[in-house]
Amino acid sequence: MLKTLLAAACVAALMTVSAQAGVTIRVGGAGSDDSPDTKAMQVFKDKLEADLGSDVAIELFPGSHLGTVDEMVEQVKGGVLECMYESVGVLGSFHPAANVEGVAYLYRDEDHFFRIWRGPVGQEILDSIAKDAGFRVVGPAYHGFRQFLVTKPADSLDDLQGRKVRAPGIPAYIESIRALGANPATVAFEEVYTAIQQGVVDGVEQPLFAIQDKRFYEVAKHLVMTNHMAETMGFMCNADWYQAQDERTRNAIHAAADASADWYKGYTNEAQAAVLEKLVSEGVIVHKPDLAPFMEKAKEASYDPALEPIIAKIRAVQ
Repeated sequence: MLKTLLAAACVAALMTVSAQAGVTIRVGGAGSDDSPDTKAMQVFKDKLEADLGSDVAIELFPGSHLGTVDEMVEQVKGGVLECMYESVGVLGSFHPAANVEGVAYLYRDEDHFFRIWRGPVGQEILDSIAKDAGFRVVGPAYHGFRQFLVTKPADSLDDLQGRKVRAPGIPAYIESIRALGANPATVAFEEVYTAIQQGVVDGVEQPLFAIQDKRFYEVAKHLVMTNHMAETMGFMCNADWYQAQDERTRNAIHAAADASADWYKGYTNEAQAAVLEKLVSEGVIVHKPDLAPFMEKAKEASYDPALEPIIAKIRAVQ
């Protein structure tokens, strides 16, 4: 409660800051100051300011300085915060389409991911989230496939059965992890490190960058390369605020968000091997199980009926 009040007070204080620019856009994030998520936010800021000049001022607040991810979502929803940078899945409780991020083995590869999110199917999903849930998502970005990081060895699907693994409090994530045979436990992202350290959970599933950035490798040493989901990052803005901007500003926001996504794609391709090498140097043991049993087991998942047509549309994209 105290943290929530402090976050609200911080945001309220920021509201009093006047800017010389025509529009001030504050962007909250959970990544540390030197994380790729925060770099992606900086690319967005630089591009938008270059395009709009003195007509815009961008203020970045990484490191959960404005509150937890859930608190920032509520701030954007309520119009207190203009935008935040996070995975689309955090909007799952507001719109069923956002839960698509938590569907296991949905994307065939990175190219398939971008054919969806920069094509008509992705735009339809994002438009429906804006219309029905009040969040305009721009610049969907590939954040790498998610992997399991656990405290004990796991060389096969059988080895993960019954393991208590932290999952986001999003129905599709929970169902996917359950279908794979693990025991999903919802723990706030900011509390995952301590939960693993204290044995509350046996591990976590995240992209490699998050595993490194949040130093989860310090408390769990077994990395299981499952590639079970691809996280979709994006700038999530209050839809009413976004729609109230003039066309020039909206176009510039889209261009800046796409530039950020392009940067993240390049960074991911170049840096994943280096991140993996870094994790190994920190004592992490890499396990590469046969993924065929994982893909087959994932078919047992039973998702929200409202999500099933969206899954079908995505899988139909060639």
